Amino acid sequence: MNRQTERVRPAHPPTVFLLVITAVMAVDALLELVWVLGLGSSSYGAANAVRLLLVVVGALVRVGLLIGVWLGKKSARGVLFGVEVFFGLVMVLAALIMGAASTGSVASLLIGLGIALLMFGCAFLLNSRPVRVWCEGEVRSPEPARAPLAQWAQQQGWQVAWNVPSSVLDQLRGQPFHEYRRKQVPVLMRGHHRGAPAMVAQVDFRHLHKATTGPSYYSPGADRYVEPSKTVEHTTTISAVVVELPAPVPELLVGTKRNVLGDVESLFFLNKAQRLFQGRAVGQVATGGPSIAFSAADGYLGDYYLYDADPAYAHAVLTPERATWLKSNRSSGPVFFRLSGRKLVVWAYSELSGVAVVDALLAAADEIVRWIPPAAYQDPAAAQADQRHVPLVQWQIPVG
Repeated sequence: MNRQTERVRPAHPPTVFLLVITAVMAVDALLELVWVLGLGSSSYGAANAVRLLLVVVGALVRVGLLIGVWLGKKSARGVLFGVEVFFGLVMVLAALIMGAASTGSVASLLIGLGIALLMFGCAFLLNSRPVRVWCEGEVRSPEPARAPLAQWAQQQGWQVAWNVPSSVLDQLRGQPFHEYRRKQVPVLMRGHHRGAPAMVAQVDFRHLHKATTGPSYYSPGADRYVEPSKTVEHTTTISAVVVELPAPVPELLVGTKRNVLGDVESLFFLNKAQRLFQGRAVGQVATGGPSIAFSAADGYLGDYYLYDADPAYAHAVLTPERATWLKSNRSSGPVFFRLSGRKLVVWAYSELSGVAVVDALLAAADEIVRWIPPAAYQDPAAAQADQRHVPLVQWQIPVG
């Protein structure tokens, strides 16, 4: 599910980040004074006075913007970020020029480059997530149904953990857990399903993209029509189950066809974590019934696409009748899956809003296991797909 909802600011500022930014800017201002009045000074008093005036005015402007950042002003953060990057580049150029021209060339060059590095470091901190969220707010991730899920986990003898660090997912590789870089794990449950180790999790991905803000208009200066737009953050949520198989099978990904332009945009915004471009599908499986509105699949889901597998094996697993069954899942929405060695991953673009979603995904996993042809367990490619297998029972998960 792809959502853009009201953005919420945290109750308290990221004090540590803001104090570090303030300290970096203070040290930067002192070094600028040393550089202008000392190592980088000119023999012309008027030139030194102009430089000093520029440093003082620039420092006052940056202090005013910094106060705005402390107060959580979105525009102040954006302007100060741009100022730090711009003047950092200017300082690099000025240091190289003045370092080559002055008698104390090495010292002048090092001080100037040091000032530039501090400015770039300040810009990096201003663009860090805690500061951005403080100034711009964030889209709240959906809260899983805690009471029903906790009760279900207790009945099944499963462990449940809330707000798990996303680094836990590093023990899994590939899709869907590493679709985007920015992610959160509101809930993760682990136990056994029909005697096999299994896991259930909700993962919230945050990704940026361009969104239009109004109708296009003709710009005389650009001599073309301009479409107003801005960068917005969306949250895509998946609910996923992982079930371990009795033996490894070759790799197979059953998903949707991504838009190449969307991949380019995600590359520009550094959204993707792995598989920056999807690559060519080895097959396409038609489904019965109408297409389903589905924003995560560029507007709709019609057919399923097969990746990373031998075409004969992929089509033996997924037939049109089975694909239609996956698409028509009522409780969780359309279902996708991935076979990877000893792991079967089944997911849907929905929230863990209740036990029905968990039951639907586990039932889908049971059905998909029956689709695996017996020959797949003897395929040499199965061992290759299983090389980085980490048993779920060995996972290090904070249990809440």
